[in-house]
Amino acid sequence: GGGIPIIQSLKEGFVANSVKSIYGIINGTSNYILSQMAQKNMNFKNALEQAQSKGFAEKDPYLDVSGKDAAHKIAILARMCFSPELRFEDIYFEGIDHIELNDIHYAQELGFCIKPLAIAKIVNNKLQIRVHPTLLPGDHLLSNINGVYNAIFVTADLVGDSLLYGQGAGELPTASAVMSDVVSIAKCLSSESGCSDKLLHPGVEVKELCSLDDIKARYYIRLLAIDKPGVLAKVSEILGNLGISILSVIQKGRRYQQAVPIVMMTHEAKEKNLRKAVELIDEQDFVKSESVAIRVESF
Repeated sequence: GGGIPIIQSLKEGFVANSVKSIYGIINGTSNYILSQMAQKNMNFKNALEQAQSKGFAEKDPYLDVSGKDAAHKIAILARMCFSPELRFEDIYFEGIDHIELNDIHYAQELGFCIKPLAIAKIVNNKLQIRVHPTLLPGDHLLSNINGVYNAIFVTADLVGDSLLYGQGAGELPTASAVMSDVVSIAKCLSSESGCSDKLLHPGVEVKELCSLDDIKARYYIRLLAIDKPGVLAKVSEILGNLGISILSVIQKGRRYQQAVPIVMMTHEAKEKNLRKAVELIDEQDFVKSESVAIRVESF
């Protein structure tokens, strides 16, 4: 989070609280790319190249655009607040490189925006932790975090919702964060009590990890299908057989017997069933490219 003092806030500012959820836009490169796509109508490739030219992205951008960098960061926050025994290998992460400009436009038409979100939250007394592009309601605070800025949205039992916001990249915010750590370490070294467990939130309890297969969410699905009778009926049948109901459908540019994009929003469904449904849909001869599914977070 660059210059955002999230570690000290969790250790000290939230000391009387039990943290319930952490939602973070904690990779400035990915946020910059998706912001440029939304605001400047740029495709992913051009937005990435611009980020590199401005020094916001590395020559090899894999760690950023794959979601792995954000996964490292949410791992630290989750270990502090939810489960000190959490392993990085337990965290699901997904990148933004499959997001197309059309997805940005369709999301806006539906009242959402797409953000690179890191999530750690307690649901039914289990920890869900994951990183992926996410559809957020357009009126949520995190929807207005753009460019290289980062934000961390914390919900706790006593204070309710809190948002920490600031620059996530750049030499001066990084220098601020490094000096904060150096001073903190120096204070620990000079303290008679030492610094045991200094990263743990005082109220931390070990939580069982929820399998990705078992999470429930609403989904945005985009597929490219031949425009002919029976296509939507077959797609609906596949979804229905796996217990997934459709909330809304958008079909753009009717061109009979040609491939056209179809966008669907689903009601809440289990991840395992959604993945299986997309797999079955992509096996149909009327589908002409790999479908895209993006999770929706409604808070």
